[in-house]
Amino acid sequence: MSDYFKEILDQSKKASSAISKLNAEDRSKILMNISGFLLSKKNEILKANQLDVERATSNNLSTPMINRLVLTSEKIDQLSKDVEKIAQMQDPLNQILENWTNPSNGLIFSKVSVPIGIIGIIYESRPNVTIDAACLCLRSGNVSILRGGSECIETNKKLYDCIQEALKDLKLDPYLVCFIQNTDRSYVNELLKAEGDVDVIIPRGGKSLIETISKNSRVPTIKHLEGICHTFWDDGYDKAKAASVIMNAKMRRPEICGATETLLIHSGNQKEDIADVLDNLRSQGCEIIGCERVQEIYNIDRLASNNDWSTEYLDKKISVKIVDSVEESIDHINKYSSGHTESCLSNKEKSVEYFFQNCKSAILMNNASTQFADGGEFGFGAEIGISTDKLHVRGPVGAKHLTTFKYQVIGADTTRP
Repeated sequence: MSDYFKEILDQSKKASSAISKLNAEDRSKILMNISGFLLSKKNEILKANQLDVERATSNNLSTPMINRLVLTSEKIDQLSKDVEKIAQMQDPLNQILENWTNPSNGLIFSKVSVPIGIIGIIYESRPNVTIDAACLCLRSGNVSILRGGSECIETNKKLYDCIQEALKDLKLDPYLVCFIQNTDRSYVNELLKAEGDVDVIIPRGGKSLIETISKNSRVPTIKHLEGICHTFWDDGYDKAKAASVIMNAKMRRPEICGATETLLIHSGNQKEDIADVLDNLRSQGCEIIGCERVQEIYNIDRLASNNDWSTEYLDKKISVKIVDSVEESIDHINKYSSGHTESCLSNKEKSVEYFFQNCKSAILMNNASTQFADGGEFGFGAEIGISTDKLHVRGPVGAKHLTTFKYQVIGADTTRP
């Protein structure tokens, strides 16, 4: 282990002891302070972000990645508000999750929420994760070790400065949030090998990053590989409403993991209605990649291959397939989905019930855009990511999900016979 990383681990361990002594009000004050420094240092953050964007452009990064990289004055204002929302949420710690009494001996049992401990967050491109991750960890009493991508290093440094200023202003340990400023990838490997020192790793980025972390980490991970999200348009569902939701699900922000990548259309819909919905998407620059049945009724941009059904475009592209039933749509989703988010546009009770009962993904929606797959929209204040795992947490990962539990048992000089 390098001296640089060993120092970060030592700092995080000391900070873990320090944060355990803070109460809910103390942790809320930190977040409110961070919110204030985000606003007071806005111009510095924007200048740093411009440097990152210019470098990304000169390095020919993809348009979706650059879009995820960009911060604006409005985005920083919203980030500040999100931090305040987290600060004002119910404390996720010391909550009694269950309690009961054993009648045979009178022992009183309680299951109580506690922090996980030290959490490593490895992420790409999205600088807002620096603030979201740090604040969710602080709210839940965890120490975080942040490692952002080299493409947004200047922005991340300025955002981390806001966190440091907020902690120092309150005369608290500045390493309640740690940050790996060196962009050498060897430090990612050291973080992945920190079994026993780091309690969990949360990766957020592209499929290759998350696959690499999952394969090489000795530390447990909370992850999602990608967001291959589907929208199913059932027959009988109003065309205008379908057009509105589908447009939002695909085109609001095509580069996010909650964007719909595949549209499944029931064959009972009128051909002219299908054409109108696809024309609506195309008018916004969306490439239509369709199956042979779609090709028969619409002038698609190209025919879909098998690979398209399992591709996360993160761009203005959508694969489209005609299906004959809700059952066929669910079979397709369960075969090709990454387990992230799916939406069923239907007013038929049986269709919706079948969709909810049989679709295996983490987030299922009825008559709503898949882009609502977001911790803020779920009322969690923010999220570190969307988990497609089945153990510990699924869906948006907020502050209350960054906890585990312990049992507290109270006796009355009780002995076991």
